[in-house]
Amino acid sequence: MDHDTRDVFPGAGDDAVATYEYPAGAGGRPSAAAVPEALPGAAIEVERAETGSRLWRRLSAAAVFAAVFVALFYFYRPSLLFSLTTTAGGDTGAHHYPAQYMIEELLPHFRLTGWAPGWYAGMPMLTFYFPFPFVLIALLNFVLPYQLAFKLVTALGVFLLPVTAYAFGRLLRLRPPFPLLAAAGALGFLLMESYSIYGGNILSTLAGEFGYSLSFALVFLFLGTLHRGLERERIDWLFAVNGLILMVLVLSHIVTTIALVIIAPGLLLLHRKWRAVAYMAAVFLLGFCLTAFWGMPFVDKMPWTAHVAWNQLTQFKDLVPIDLRPAAALGVVGMAYALARRDAKTLPLLWISVTMVAAFYALPDGRLWNARLLPFFYFSMFLWAAYGVAWLLRPFLVMVDDLLGLRPPAGRHIYAPVVAVIVAAVVITSSTTAAGWIRWNYSGYEGKDAWPAYKEINDYISSLPPGRVMVEHSDKIDKYGTPRAFEILPYWTGHPTIEGTLMEASFTAPFHFINQAELSVQPSNAIVGVDYPGRDTQRGITHLQLMNIPYLMTVSPEVTAEVNADPRADFLTKIDDISIFKISGTTGYVEVMKNRPLRLVTGDWRDSIVPWYKEESVLRVPIIWDRGEPALQEFDSITADSVTNPPVEPVQNPGEVVSEQLDNEKLTFETTAVGQPHWIKISYFPNWKVEGADGPYVASPSFMMVIPRQRVVTLTYGSTASNIVGQVLTGFGWLVVVGVVAFDLRSRRREGVV
Repeated sequence: MDHDTRDVFPGAGDDAVATYEYPAGAGGRPSAAAVPEALPGAAIEVERAETGSRLWRRLSAAAVFAAVFVALFYFYRPSLLFSLTTTAGGDTGAHHYPAQYMIEELLPHFRLTGWAPGWYAGMPMLTFYFPFPFVLIALLNFVLPYQLAFKLVTALGVFLLPVTAYAFGRLLRLRPPFPLLAAAGALGFLLMESYSIYGGNILSTLAGEFGYSLSFALVFLFLGTLHRGLERERIDWLFAVNGLILMVLVLSHIVTTIALVIIAPGLLLLHRKWRAVAYMAAVFLLGFCLTAFWGMPFVDKMPWTAHVAWNQLTQFKDLVPIDLRPAAALGVVGMAYALARRDAKTLPLLWISVTMVAAFYALPDGRLWNARLLPFFYFSMFLWAAYGVAWLLRPFLVMVDDLLGLRPPAGRHIYAPVVAVIVAAVVITSSTTAAGWIRWNYSGYEGKDAWPAYKEINDYISSLPPGRVMVEHSDKIDKYGTPRAFEILPYWTGHPTIEGTLMEASFTAPFHFINQAELSVQPSNAIVGVDYPGRDTQRGITHLQLMNIPYLMTVSPEVTAEVNADPRADFLTKIDDISIFKISGTTGYVEVMKNRPLRLVTGDWRDSIVPWYKEESVLRVPIIWDRGEPALQEFDSITADSVTNPPVEPVQNPGEVVSEQLDNEKLTFETTAVGQPHWIKISYFPNWKVEGADGPYVASPSFMMVIPRQRVVTLTYGSTASNIVGQVLTGFGWLVVVGVVAFDLRSRRREGVV
């Protein structure tokens, strides 16, 4: 389409220049090369126009991002964000233990996953959770104080989303001012306050979903760069960039990865060629290889997690909450505008909206909660709203021309900043929760009124001999910074606690929450699908003995009184609302089984063994999970219906454990009971290997059993086939990245020489 110079230079003064029509240059602007030699003055004016237009575009972009980031910093006060306090609040305040473990144990040994003894009787740290945010924290910790590194990474996704929304619009070549309006729309999405756990917005990030926020922002950068790669259809540096962005995205959160697999094919609506399909498949294959060291064990070891069966959301108010409706209304306008203009470039955006609505209604109850996909639909509505607002540019130009005398070129450049300022003003004046949550989180544990008491409690626990700690669940704990404040006892004190944030990653979690139900007035019953008992302090203490938990912290007067009355509990001290007890009768990490174990064949270990665990009278009769191991056939079998009334066969002359030594990923013990089954009070996981004994086998409720063949036995946490294969594939993926980049650079140099 040709352009008239009057659109570029209103009132130019030279009639010849003002009326001459010529082809557009890059970006829809007239090219100086297109001006006839007979009009050298026109060429000069065109060059000046191009320079001025670029300057105005940059100023417009700077103004939009200034409005966005001023609004964000209004909420994320620099005095809080950059203060050296230990972040509190929600799940975020309990992620210090994984971060500390990455810094002190994993990264120094060039590993990103491993075994952590501090939570849930030991658990595979970052095997089922997402290591990249913690890697960032660890890397920043080399140059920044830990508290600041942690804060910056937890806020990174929030500040990145407006940038990647803008990049998404630019990379898809959606007509300006859409990219800048998309950045402003991202601000509106971030300040949604109708939900606080699904992911993507500020409240969810503060609640603990900072990995989701980072990955969510990267999804839109990946879609944009993938679109450009599909255009080029070349295996070059951009292909490597696609793979690396995908790697970071996957290692930051799995739910966003699942969403990406659903929405990425929408780009093929713009690239309807088999070569494009092949390119996209190659990018995803590269991403798979780069993340295989983590992804293959994730899939392979999934049966050893505390699976949660979510009940899906079904109501329209969940799909379109009240604070989304203004954006959704503008989004409908945007869709209509795109349809009227037949703008094919918006098809990938339409694909996101449609597929996420379909997933909302189609997903069955199970591990993947449809609520976790809703942020993609919500954000697509804000992007559609940005597209709809772009349609209002024309009436805006008329209005500012009539009211202020600003001609269209100037009006175009101030339109997006005006919209961004309006969005910023709206979110600042309408938000009722975000500022308070940010202040609570980033003032840190040290900023709470109860900090002196919290510090005193941690100092006291530090002074006790090593041992696991059980804490009564109570809302009263929130005054210390989060209801999860004592889940980071390993961070503050070095003492392991039996609970932790990453509950779904633990094989032992269901049994801990049974203990919690027995020992709490306000239990969380966090693992969905478990038949929880009522409060029963006596049975709860029996479970602490079985699970080798020598310390109990109580909060409520009711539980404190009941524990104090039990002869197995010795009162140690009370600090603030917290009473601390020592539980007698714990046997250590290794115990010779006093009764001969029974083997159980079952397809669902948890549902089969929970009734056994809840029956106090049978807890000294171990049940082992028979998964076909030949060595277990010497033991009598039992059915799932009989686990609450098993036959009892005491072991004659059982012997004893002489000594034990537990390190992070190693347990060594000496025993006189060679040939007798031993209970290992550490969560079972396939990576555990044993020397000097048979096993390890799964033993009730979620522990291990070994049968020593010599006096000294050593268990170590190592690798399985999925770990090794995954590491090999990741190494191959990095070779591909390096090779592609090197080949592309070499090709470019050759072209430069030619």
